[in-house]
Amino acid sequence: MSEEQPKQVDPSNQPVIASGPKRPQKEPELDNLDEIFKRISDDFNDVAPLQQIAQKFNINPGQLVLGIIFVAFTLTIFGAGNLLVKIMIGILYPAYMSVQCVKQKDDAKSKIWLSYWIIYLLMFLLDRIIWFAFHDLLQLYFPIKNMTLIWMYYPKTRGAIIIFDKLLLQLNQLGILEKPKQKHE
Repeated sequence: MSEEQPKQVDPSNQPVIASGPKRPQKEPELDNLDEIFKRISDDFNDVAPLQQIAQKFNINPGQLVLGIIFVAFTLTIFGAGNLLVKIMIGILYPAYMSVQCVKQKDDAKSKIWLSYWIIYLLMFLLDRIIWFAFHDLLQLYFPIKNMTLIWMYYPKTRGAIIIFDKLLLQLNQLGILEKPKQKHE
């Protein structure tokens, strides 16, 4: 015995099968690599050195970004160049972007990069503890750490602001951070 779905009648008197709740619309599928490269290029269009290098080699900036990420993670997975990759991904690019936002006096970007540096400092302080505790268990420690750094500053995710806001909220709830009292003259 099969149960039939209840039939509804639309205004044209044609029977319609009830379909249940509608699913949310998905983001359009990425049909080809060119579309992926374009989206990544758009995310990094304000990084002049990246644009210049891509022009010099006559490639799409998105291809350059993915190439850099691929090389960086390949090096860290095989244990070569961990320090170099950490400096490139975790310090050089964020430092360049921090200088650019100070030059442009962009408050929105300043919040992103200030949040990044505060979370980076906390990660730096906890790094040795985490490394000694988990390095035998996590052979992918450095690739995971580097992916976290990229997630923190990638324009679409802005993970540093997410972490910073949650951390700030927790510190406020604990009473550790209080607003300074204003003096009235």
